[in-house]
Amino acid sequence: MRIAIIIPFYNEEENLIFFIREWERFLSFRIKLRSKLFFYFIDDGSLDKSVVVIKKNIKYLNFRILKKKNSGHGNTCKFGYNFIVNKKINKFDYLLQIDGDNQCDPKYFIKMYNLIQNKNYSFIFGYRKFRKDGNLRFLTSKIMSIALYLKKFCYVKDLNTPYRLMRVSDLKKILLSINQKKDYNKIKLFNCVLSYSIQTKYFINWIDINFRERYSGKSKFDYLMMLSMFFNFIIKI
Repeated sequence: MRIAIIIPFYNEEENLIFFIREWERFLSFRIKLRSKLFFYFIDDGSLDKSVVVIKKNIKYLNFRILKKKNSGHGNTCKFGYNFIVNKKINKFDYLLQIDGDNQCDPKYFIKMYNLIQNKNYSFIFGYRKFRKDGNLRFLTSKIMSIALYLKKFCYVKDLNTPYRLMRVSDLKKILLSINQKKDYNKIKLFNCVLSYSIQTKYFINWIDINFRERYSGKSKFDYLMMLSMFFNFIIKI
């Protein structure tokens, strides 16, 4: 079983140092598991030394850096998903998406990995049950889930979670269905669109996770920006 890990980032040089060191410590005694993983760092047009930091600090991880023009977090994730599902050689069985700001502990990956081995699940998402990024963000996530349910009668516990393990063959089908709907391409919160689309066609299996504070810096999205993207999602979905 081969697993691609995509890490979208924009100007995260300090966070990426911590991210790399934490994952290398986590995998240091899991050599067999490490051999099955390939890390794809997806640069959303960073202006700092993020790329240099990655190349300088990685010792053991199999990795590649993919560069693209700046277009936001959602589009960067979508870029990574499409890159993996459309690979003709060295194909992957699963794809893990995790952000590079260190709010998601790698220890939860073992729970996900055991579930795909023992239960053969297609989609396993981390539910941010415990959050240290502020009550307002927690409340916004809950309102989004409720609003989606009221409009579409589809409940997704955590629409925009940045910790998701997905079977590549099933993800490819979902991405094809999303591309057929033109309005979806206008929604900036692409991962919310993806979560909704998965829940309507398959089933999302959830594990509870502790969502940490960022190791360094602040989120690029302030509350007004988040609310704007939220309304954009609800209106166009």
